[in-house]
Amino acid sequence: MDHQYKEHPSPTGRLVDGQLVPVPGSVSADATVWLALPAESDDVQVWEGLAAHRGASDNRVEVRAVPFFAYDVNYGDELSVVASAEGPLVATGITKDSGNYTFRVWLPASTTDSAVQELANEFGPLGCLIEPYSTKLIGLSCGPDEAQAVADALQAGEESGRFLYETGRQRWQTTSGRWGPC
Repeated sequence: MDHQYKEHPSPTGRLVDGQLVPVPGSVSADATVWLALPAESDDVQVWEGLAAHRGASDNRVEVRAVPFFAYDVNYGDELSVVASAEGPLVATGITKDSGNYTFRVWLPASTTDSAVQELANEFGPLGCLIEPYSTKLIGLSCGPDEAQAVADALQAGEESGRFLYETGRQRWQTTSGRWGPC
């Protein structure tokens, strides 16, 4: 089986005075944790590498990136990890949900290079952390208090044809404590 690795090209940022500025937590990340993505075929296993902070524990890390491909993992989540036979850290589970929400925005091929800044200007004031993967794929992370306003603005943008979006949370927890589909 072949392996494909997708590591993030830039740190997560926040809009400050109209500029996208790396957040300190993302800059101080001291590890990369690899998450195996659901296999689309038996031929290739795709992995997403997220910036993380190890802290005091060798078997846990805090995610310091906005996931672009992995579902149900969010900025600030604590993950259990093991070192692979080759050395890199591999996620084995979520030990603490940060409560943050992840959204992914795909821009049309005809979009200009200024689209990332335009999205930062639109979603930064809503409290989002912003991480560009490319000029066509942008990750957003926000807290639970901002999530509905962000989702509403994303829905409006999609309905107007500006972009497509999805949420990174595929599960939610009910008041009974059971996980279920969104």
